[in-house]
Parts: sequence; C-alpha cells; structure tokens
Amino acid sequence: METTYNLEQNLKKKAITKGVILGVISAVLSIISLYFSATATSIYTSSIINFVVNYGVFLAIAVVFVLQLRRAVGGYWSFSTALKNIFILLAVTATIGLLGISAFNAAFPDLQVEAIENTQNLTIETMEAANTPDEQIDTVLEMLDEQKEALGALSFGQVIKGLFVSLLLYFVLALILAAIFKKEKPIFKKVNPTESGSPDAHPWQNNNNPE
Repeated sequence: METTYNLEQNLKKKAITKGVILGVISAVLSIISLYFSATATSIYTSSIINFVVNYGVFLAIAVVFVLQLRRAVGGYWSFSTALKNIFILLAVTATIGLLGISAFNAAFPDLQVEAIENTQNLTIETMEAANTPDEQIDTVLEMLDEQKEALGALSFGQVIKGLFVSLLLYFVLALILAAIFKKEKPIFKKVNPTESGSPDAHPWQNNNNPE
C-alpha cells in the first residue's frame, strides 16, 4: 500500500513539474503569436501561423508530456489515474501560462494593441477585396475595437474568470487525452507456448501431466 501511495505521489509531482514547464512554454507561444499578429502582412497567414503555434505546437508537447507520465508508472495507468494526472498537468499549465502572459502584457502593453490594430487593418483589406458589405465590416471592426478597449480594463476578477473558463476547457482536453492514452495493465501473464511442453499447447495446458 505504501509503495502504491509513493508511486502516486511521485506521479503527481512529475505532473506538477511538467505543468510548470508547459505553462512557461504556453506563455512563450502566446508571446510569439502576438508578434506574428503585430507584424503579419496577410490575415490568412497570420491565422494559420497562430493556430499552429497556439494549438499545434502546444498539443504536440502536451502529448509528449502525457506519454512521459505514463512511462513513469511503468507504461500502464487506468482512465481515472490518467485523467487525474493529466488534468493536474493542464491545470498548472493554465495557471502558469495565464500569469506569464499577463505579466508580459503588463510590461509591454503596446504589443497587444499593435497586434489588434494590425489585425483590424488586414481584416478590412481582406473583406474589401472580397466585396463584403460595409455593415459586416463595421460589425467585425466594432468587435475588434471592444477587444482593444477591454485590454486596459482587465480586473483581477476577470482574470480569475478567464482562468476558470480555461480550466473547464482543459478538463475536457484531459478527458480526451485520458481516453486516448489510458492503458490498463494486463490481468493475466502471457505464457510462452514452449514453456508448457509443446509449441502448440495453450497456456492452460500442460503436456507434462500424465493423462
């Protein structure tokens, strides 16, 4: 019992450690995404790059960390064990990532504004090139203006609310990853046919016993 408890505690510590690492990576990826948004020359290129950076790279690293956690317990874990530790990893990631990007935006607020303004300009160019009605363009621009105005009005309560929403989304992701990467330990040990006295014998047979 004590060995099992120690194993669970060790796994939890590893999940927290990897969550901190992934949280730092998440914050860095968000900063990279801001730079791309602020300097992009095409709304399509910006959208694709930001999707790959924020979701593709992040998810790939998260999967690697999940596999490392499973390997740390011998390569097998139940769905409940996988879910608990994957969510711990992602919850720590969400917290560290949010704190990191919030600190960066507080230190360099202009980059967020530049990213939104550049997105506005690129959006106008793209929609005008597609002969989009002015009403639709105005609606999109109004939404972007609201986002820009909200940057300087973020309160502690809003940050906590954003973290809560992130945790809910990460819990769903943890459910998906746990379902994919759960691996139950085999109940029965596989028996080598040659050990039973005959290459064709079944595990429950023993040809050495007299009939």
